[in-house]
Amino acid sequence: MKKLFPIVLLLLINCKDQKQNITADPKIEQSVMSEIKYGENFFDYNEIDYYQIETKEGGITELDQNQGKSKIDKLKYDLVIGETPESINDLDFLNYMNKIGYLKKKINPSKFGNINKIFVEKPEEEMMVAACIPVFRDILVFKKSGKVTGIAKICFDCHQYRMIGTDANTENFGSDNDYSQLGNILDNIK
Repeated sequence: MKKLFPIVLLLLINCKDQKQNITADPKIEQSVMSEIKYGENFFDYNEIDYYQIETKEGGITELDQNQGKSKIDKLKYDLVIGETPESINDLDFLNYMNKIGYLKKKINPSKFGNINKIFVEKPEEEMMVAACIPVFRDILVFKKSGKVTGIAKICFDCHQYRMIGTDANTENFGSDNDYSQLGNILDNIK
């Protein structure tokens, strides 16, 4: 109980929106958008596995309290809240995704063109980021010929992410409505 109070207090204090990189006009005209120079794609792939987990409002506190109960509970906490995976070679967690509660879906290759427009180096724009602890309910696993080439952990609530397996500059991921565009793609996967 002593550990729970500081965590809840930290969440309440820090969950507020903050402006980041206030340098661009949010109403960029379409003609300007077509002139933007994009860089390297984040991942080389021909297949994407999409994993999603549902968590209740108080589920984060429950994750914290349960992480010591079993290997699966600890792994669930590390995936949803923590730094797992730490590298592109740290793939053991994929064997437990179903047991943890993540549902797996395949992304249709017809969506790859739109996904490439999101997971690409881009110039800096105005971005909104919430100052809260990210909850990674959505994980994309990029594969090339069956081999994992990249992983993207996404928190749509806080607009935060973790990219694993890329040398590209991911610093401006989230600009240009990346989160809403990605959310629309993922919401329409059956």
